Amino acid sequence: MNRNQPSVRRLALCFTLALGTFACSQLPTSVTPAPTAVVIPSSAVVTDVLRPLTFSDIMQFREIKQRSVSSNQQAMVYTAEPDYGDSTGYLVNVLTGQQFSVPYADRGQLNADGSFALFRQRSPLLLREQATDKAARDALAHDAVLLNAVTGEQQLFAAIDRFAFTGDGHQALLLARKADSNDKTQLLSAVQLTNTGRMEQGKSIELGQISEFAVAEQGTLVAYVLEFTDQDDDSLTLQQVMLWDAAFDRRFELAPPSAARYQQLIFSADGQQLVFFAGERAEKNQEVAQQLWHWPSEQNKAAPHELKHEGWQLSAQQAPRFSEDGKRVFVGFRPESAPAAPDIEPPQSEAELFDSERLLSDRRLQVWHGQDDRINSQQKAEHQQAQRRTAPAVFWLQDEQLVLLGEDVEDRLYESEHSEAALISNGRPYLQDLTWDGRFHDVWHVHLRTGARQQVFARNRTVERAHLSPTGRYAAYQQGGSWQLFDSHTGERRTLGSDAGVSWLDETHDRPEPASSYGVAGWLADETAVLVYDRFDIWQLSLDGSSVNLTRIGRDSQQRFRVERTDPKALAIEPDADVLLNRFDEEDKSYGFYQLSLSNQHLQQLLADTKRFDLVEALPELGGYLYTEQSFRQFPNIWYANADFSKRQQLTDLNPQKAQFVWGDSHLIDWLTEDGERLQGVVITPDGFDANRRYPVLVYYYEQFSQRLHHFNQMKVNHRPNFPFYLGQDYVVLLPDVRFREGAPGPSATESLLPGIDRLIELGIADPNAIGLHGHSWSGYQTAFVVTETDRFAAAVAGAPVSNMTSAYSGIRWQTGLARLFQYETGQSRLGVSMFEDRAPYIKNSPVFFADRINTPLLIQFGDKDGAVPWEQGIELYLAMRRLQKDVVMLHYEGEGHHLQRFANKLDYSIKMLEFFNHYLKGEPAPDWWLQGMPYQAYD
Repeated sequence: MNRNQPSVRRLALCFTLALGTFACSQLPTSVTPAPTAVVIPSSAVVTDVLRPLTFSDIMQFREIKQRSVSSNQQAMVYTAEPDYGDSTGYLVNVLTGQQFSVPYADRGQLNADGSFALFRQRSPLLLREQATDKAARDALAHDAVLLNAVTGEQQLFAAIDRFAFTGDGHQALLLARKADSNDKTQLLSAVQLTNTGRMEQGKSIELGQISEFAVAEQGTLVAYVLEFTDQDDDSLTLQQVMLWDAAFDRRFELAPPSAARYQQLIFSADGQQLVFFAGERAEKNQEVAQQLWHWPSEQNKAAPHELKHEGWQLSAQQAPRFSEDGKRVFVGFRPESAPAAPDIEPPQSEAELFDSERLLSDRRLQVWHGQDDRINSQQKAEHQQAQRRTAPAVFWLQDEQLVLLGEDVEDRLYESEHSEAALISNGRPYLQDLTWDGRFHDVWHVHLRTGARQQVFARNRTVERAHLSPTGRYAAYQQGGSWQLFDSHTGERRTLGSDAGVSWLDETHDRPEPASSYGVAGWLADETAVLVYDRFDIWQLSLDGSSVNLTRIGRDSQQRFRVERTDPKALAIEPDADVLLNRFDEEDKSYGFYQLSLSNQHLQQLLADTKRFDLVEALPELGGYLYTEQSFRQFPNIWYANADFSKRQQLTDLNPQKAQFVWGDSHLIDWLTEDGERLQGVVITPDGFDANRRYPVLVYYYEQFSQRLHHFNQMKVNHRPNFPFYLGQDYVVLLPDVRFREGAPGPSATESLLPGIDRLIELGIADPNAIGLHGHSWSGYQTAFVVTETDRFAAAVAGAPVSNMTSAYSGIRWQTGLARLFQYETGQSRLGVSMFEDRAPYIKNSPVFFADRINTPLLIQFGDKDGAVPWEQGIELYLAMRRLQKDVVMLHYEGEGHHLQRFANKLDYSIKMLEFFNHYLKGEPAPDWWLQGMPYQAYD
C-alpha cells in the first residue's frame, strides 16, 4: 500500500461526510462531527518596518526571576534575566508603578516596609568571559548594592558574598567575600538605615568573623556563630553563638566558646525563639550526633537538650523546623554511624605486601543483587540524598518532650501546621516495584503528642496523597476511583461523594496504569466537608455522604474551574468565604478569574479573555493580586489588580524591543483521525501572512500541545525550535495534539499527525512538499518512528530519540539511576506488558527495525552524558541508516545531557536545525556538515 495515501476506511469516512446532511443523518449518533469550520485570514500587520529575529536577538529577551514582595506588600523586587547576557535588578512600587533598576544585578531582597532593597551586582558578562582562569574570575567584582525605594539612590558595598535585612528593616547585614578560598570565616557587618528614607552613609558595625548567621523574620535580632583561635592553644579553633539586638546594638552570648561545631541557626516565626545544633567536629562525610540548643526570649542563655533515641542519633542533615505557633520543633534522626574505616597504610614488609586482607581493602566493587530494594545505579544516584534521609520526630518545647514519629528513614513527614496530628508517607514495601510498575506508598496518621500511628491507606500511587482536616481528626484520600474518609478517632473509613455521578479520575488518561485523581481544593474550616475536583467542576463532599457541585456550569460548558491558593499557610477554607478561582476553557483554550461565594454558590466572572492568566501572588494587605497575562504576542509581564479585577495596572515591561520584530498569530484548528476522533492543534502564522499562498511548515509536538494557543513562546536558544524565529524565516508552525493507543505509541503518532497535515493542506496553508517534523525525547522517538511509516515529511529532526525499545527496555536512566522498564510497561511508552510477556509490541514500535522504510532525511541529536535516554539509542538508529545508505547525520555533543547546557552547543544545534530545514523545505543550498560531515575533533 502506498504510505502517502489514506486507507480505504478513511476514504469511506470522507465519502460519507461528503454526501451532505441527509447522508450524515443516517450515520450512528456516535459518529464524530466534521472538523470545525475555520478561516485563517491574511495578516493585517505591516512588516515593512519589522525585521526577522536573529539568534542574537533571542538571547537578549528577558524573563522574570527571583521575584519577592515586601512584608507590607507595597514593593516588589525581581530580576530580569536574559537567555544570555547581563541580568538587571528591579524594584517597583506596587501601588504607583514607580520603578528603579540596578544594572548587572540579581538576587534582590526587600526590607519589611519596602523602603530599601539589596541586590547582588557582578561584573559584566564580557569581563567574566575575558577572564582566563579561576583566579582572574575570583578577582572580578562581586558586590552588594543598596537601593533607596523612594529616591532611587544607590550605594555600593564592595566584595559582599551574602546579605539580608533585619526583621524590622532598619539594618542591612553584609557578609564579606572570603579573601582566600581556604578561609573558614567571613566578616559580618551591619549598616544602619534611617527612618527618613535616606541612607546612613558610612555607619557600619562589625559583628565579627563568623561561620554562619541567621536573621529573625520579625523584630531586631540576629544570631551568628563566631569562630576564633583559642588564646592558649593556636591549634584549637573555638566557636561561640552570639545574639545581636540591632535596636540597641547589644550582644549576648547564647552558647559558650566550644570546640564543638554550632550550626543550623533557626528562628521561630515571631523571632522570639532560636534553636541550633551543636556537635563534635568531624571529618568530611562523617556524621556525628547533634545536641539541640533552645533559646527563648525570656532567658539570657540558650539551653542544651539531649534528645536520645537508642540506636539513633539526632542528625544535622535535617534542619530543625519550628511550628508556626512556636510550640514545637521538628527534627530528624539517623541510625548511629559506624566507626570510620582506617586509612590504608602502605605495606611495611614483604609479608604485608602479599596480605590478601590489605589488598582487598583497596577493591572497587559494587554488588547488584536481584532482591535489592533499589537497584545499584539508583543507590548511586541517590547516595547523597540517602545520607540526608532521617526518621521524623517532634520536640515539644514547653514540656521538653521528644515524640518519635517514625523509626524508618523512608518515612516522609508531610509538613503542615496541624497542631495535633500529621501524615507520614512511606514507600519502603514497594521499592522493588519501582523498577517495573512505578511508585507506590502507604500513608499513616500520627498523633504529635503520643506518636501513635494509624494506617490511612496502603499501596496507593504516590501521586495520591492524603489530606488532613484542620483539627487533624480526618484524612481524605482517593483510592480505587472513589474518595474515602479516614476517621482517626474511630479508625473507620467511609466513601464520600458516591452520589455525584462523575469520575474523580483523569478522563483523558491513556497510559496502561491507574489514572490519577483531579485533586483536592481544601477542607472547610468547620470540618463538615472537603472540596475536590472532577475534570471540570469543584465539588463539596460532605461528611454525611452528600455532594454538591459548587461551580455547576463547568462540564456543560467544557470549562475547568480550580481554586487559587491565596493563603499558602491556611489549613482550611472558611465555609462562607469568597474564593478566587481560575478557569480554563478546554474548547477555545481561553482563561479567566472567577469568584465563588461558598455561602450561596454564586459564581462571578472577574476577568476573562482570549489570553492566559496566572495568579502570581495574593496581596491581602492591599486587597489585591499580582498576576500575569499572556498570549502568543504578549509577554507575561506582572500586573497588579484590585480584589474584583476592575482596576489593573501593568508593573513590569521586560521586552519592549519585541515591537521591532516579525511575530505572528496563533489559531486553533481541529481534525478527525481515521477512526473519527477529534484532535486539536495550534497553527502559528507569521506577520505578513498571505492566505493566498502556501508556506513551508515546521511541526513541533510532544503529547498535548493545543493548550499552548495563548502561550507566549519562551525566548531561548535551546533544543527546541523558537517559533517567532521561524516565523521570521517565513515558516508556519503547527503544534498538534497526539492521541495514543495502548501498545501502539508509534502508529498513534502517525495516526494523529497525518490528518492534521491534511487539514493544513486543505486550508491552503501548507506546501505539501515542504513540511518538516521536529521532536525531542518522547517526541524525538515519535519522529523517528513516524518517518518509518510515511514519506509526507520533507525532513525530520529527532532529538534524543529511543530507537530500539527492546534494548532501551533493559536500560538505565543514569541521571536518576532508575531502570527504564516501568516507562515501557506502564509509563509514557504505553506498551502495557513486559517484554517477556509479549515481545511483539516492543519490536513493532521500534524505529530501528524498520529503518529500511525511512526515506526522509533525518537529523539526530544526542549528548553522550544523556541521563534520561541512553545515547546508544541514537547510535543504533544512526548505524542502521548508515548501513542502509539512508540520508542521516547524528550531532553528538560531548559532555552534554538530555538537554543541551553549554550555550555554544545550543547555538550550534539551533543554527544546524535551521540550515537543515531551509535546505529541504525552502530549497536553499545544503550546508557542508550535511553534505560531507566533519572529521573527529579533539577538544580540551
